[in-house]
Amino acid sequence: MTKWIFYSITVVFAIYWVGNLILWYPWSINPNLGIVLMLTLMPIIWGVGIYLCLIRYNGKNLFTGGFITSLIMLTCAVVMDYVFFGLIRGAFNDLYKPTTFYGYGFLLLLPFIELLILKKVIIKKRRTIITEDFITTGAIGLACLVIQIVLIRL
Repeated sequence: MTKWIFYSITVVFAIYWVGNLILWYPWSINPNLGIVLMLTLMPIIWGVGIYLCLIRYNGKNLFTGGFITSLIMLTCAVVMDYVFFGLIRGAFNDLYKPTTFYGYGFLLLLPFIELLILKKVIIKKRRTIITEDFITTGAIGLACLVIQIVLIRL
């Protein structure tokens, strides 16, 4: 279970920074374009990440896995929003808008929505976590974080 929790945190880390990297340039050109991309592209990316977490959940009750996944997603998103908006960008005033809280609510619900739609597929596709899962996912997230920091600071 601990291995799965750390894997889920690694997936959230990667999703968050990949998403920010994808959205940064369009959002900096036109906030409305960024919002449209965020509302269309990010649910797909989060959905794929949740799927990757749920197929690796080794517990008996998938809804428990969905609940834990939603808590992990929310906690990590709150922490990384603070890091991104507050520490990296120095823009705390941009952080806690109504849309931010809608996004947090969406992250809480998405694992359950996905389980309702894909439960049979998730059960069939179950797999164990291997070291390469951590390395690949973590490397993608770290690379996107570094690129994002460089783009913002320069």
